[in-house]
Amino acid sequence: MAQLGGGPVVGGAETRLVRIEREMNDHGAMTVRVVQTGELRTVVEYESPRLRERLEDARNGTEMPLRIAPAPGRGNSWVVLRS
Repeated sequence: MAQLGGGPVVGGAETRLVRIEREMNDHGAMTVRVVQTGELRTVVEYESPRLRERLEDARNGTEMPLRIAPAPGRGNSWVVLRS
C-alpha cells in the first residue's frame, strides 16, 4: 500500500493509458478518460508536487500512461501515483 501525504492510499492501483479531457483547474482537479474503456476519472491528488506540476502542463487531448488509485473516501476520485 502506497503512502500519500502521510496517509495510506487504498489498494487497487493500476497503470492505464489516459487522455486528458479537462485540464487541471485552480483546485488541482482534472478529468481523464481511460482510453481502453472510455471511463471518466476525476484526479484530485498527486503523489508529489513535481508530478502535479508536470500534469499542470498537460493539455486536452494529450494521451499518457498514468499509475492511478482510488482516493480514499472520495467517491469516483483518483490519485496519480506516478506516470
